[in-house]
Amino acid sequence: MGVLKVWLGLALALAEFAVLPHHSEAYASLQDATIWKPDSCQNCRCHGDIVICKPAVCRNPQCAFEKGEVLQIAANQCCPECVLRTPGSCHYEKKIHEHGTEWASSPCSVCSCNHGEVRCTPQPCPPLSCGHQELAFIPEGSCCPVCVGPGKPCSYEGRVFQDGEDWQLSRCAKCLCRNGVAQCFTAQCQPLFCNQDETVVRVPGKCCPQCSARSCSAAGQVYEHGEQWSENACTTCICDRGEVRCHKQACLPLRCGKGQSRARRHGQCCEECVNPPALASQSVGITGMSHLAQLLLRLFLTQIRKLHFSYLK
Repeated sequence: MGVLKVWLGLALALAEFAVLPHHSEAYASLQDATIWKPDSCQNCRCHGDIVICKPAVCRNPQCAFEKGEVLQIAANQCCPECVLRTPGSCHYEKKIHEHGTEWASSPCSVCSCNHGEVRCTPQPCPPLSCGHQELAFIPEGSCCPVCVGPGKPCSYEGRVFQDGEDWQLSRCAKCLCRNGVAQCFTAQCQPLFCNQDETVVRVPGKCCPQCSARSCSAAGQVYEHGEQWSENACTTCICDRGEVRCHKQACLPLRCGKGQSRARRHGQCCEECVNPPALASQSVGITGMSHLAQLLLRLFLTQIRKLHFSYLK
């Protein structure tokens, strides 16, 4: 009988402690309506005797990758932002080019990067002055004419080349017709040393390999450095020198009213509250429900206490 009295008294004490409002020890000194940030990704406020914390909501940045912008999360920050990898760099055909550089986008076009803007112009041809009995001739696959002599043409693998004309035999081999004789040469490449975040690639139309930023592999797809894609409605990813970096859009806390349901529209990331098709609903706040529950629990404890005292008598 004594053990029963002890357990009943302990249950009453615990129930009373659960009902009475109390602060967390960590926030005992905070005043009502105080707002603070415990870290860069949370916003907290004191509401009465309750501490409410919500995650920070980040927008989905739209970076201008053609100008060399990339996603980056700064120190002590929660949300990513678009920053320039190198001021004035250009993003062209899945490659980043530094300001002031030039490159051949095709055999007949030269492009340049000027403060983030790409400009492409036809490749200029040097002045051509052919000698006596020479003719101006544009070889196959070339843009500019060359002078060909009056010598004998060359026949090579079923094709005819004029005297003085050259042609590409393979990626690293080139031939020249000299008075009916085809002379072929093989190019020599210099040793190549790439950085740790680069890989060796072979550019179409080029003989020697060169260093390039690593590509990324995700979900069976290969993405080049600087390329961006969407995994789903909430997640955007970018390839950063072989490393896949993804940003997931945060959704605001959703509190639906009575009778409402959660729904996510096609193509949207976050859910929203929708009303039933026929009846309008009235919502009861969580705070109101909490007060009602506390009142009912107090009434219940009062009845238990009366029974306890009558039992002790």
